[in-house]
Amino acid sequence: MNFRIQNDYLTAIIKDAGAELTELIDQDHVQYIWTADPTYWGRHTPILFPLVGKVTNNKYTVEGNEFTVGQHGFARDLVFDVDHQTTSAITFVLRSDEKTKTLFPFDFTLKVTYTLEYKTLSIGYEVINEDTKEMFFKIGAHPGFRCPLFEDETMEDYTITFDKEEEVTFMPLTPEGYFKRDVQKCMTTPLELSAELFAKDALVYGDYTSKYVTLASQKHNKQIEVGFDGFPFLGIWSPLSPSPFVCIEPWYGHADFEDEASELSTKSDLNHLMPHETFTCTHTITIK
Repeated sequence: MNFRIQNDYLTAIIKDAGAELTELIDQDHVQYIWTADPTYWGRHTPILFPLVGKVTNNKYTVEGNEFTVGQHGFARDLVFDVDHQTTSAITFVLRSDEKTKTLFPFDFTLKVTYTLEYKTLSIGYEVINEDTKEMFFKIGAHPGFRCPLFEDETMEDYTITFDKEEEVTFMPLTPEGYFKRDVQKCMTTPLELSAELFAKDALVYGDYTSKYVTLASQKHNKQIEVGFDGFPFLGIWSPLSPSPFVCIEPWYGHADFEDEASELSTKSDLNHLMPHETFTCTHTITIK
């Protein structure tokens, strides 16, 4: 089922399946969210929970018990309930059950709130540990944006620019989708988009102080600003074949390193929650 929120500037459509944003349309009727054409990538803006990326061989252990779960976890594939809704905001909720505990052995509540204010859509995440033991998880966003937006341009007309030029960590991936330990340093110079830019999979950054990036074309004045204040990692991805979209992905956590141990509690860059504690984070999409 689809749900609409709107104000004078933007309309957002979110479906209860995965609590996934499927449309973001401005007052000029421009649609910014990727259409999920399965020829290229059959999703719009999936929520990544309780994992970001892949664990080795899609398996991990907790207290000696093995669990199998696919890339990016399972929240994106489950139907959320609507907690409450107003004209310009809506909150979805996913609660653990017997099915989720075969994949992730913790009791939890995950809430996702979409709020429109002026020309910004805020997406807030709330993870509550409902268990009697410490919980370990990762969480992230994977929004896809149409690129190009208009028929008279191509992806090569677009750039992604960090709000600060600074030295950051660049995390290279193996062909199997795991991170290498030999992280590199690079400057946040504007990225000129092309299919070849993603020849080695996603571009993943950390150790930045930047709080947003801007996706812009040289052929028109429409811009998308993705805010990720507080998120320790940012992924940028498009399939290698020429694809009319790009994903800008704020993460709390990332895929396994290539030599990562199987025990969940020992994995890198985890979020830890004690019983009845709550974790929150918010990222934004602003149309300029």
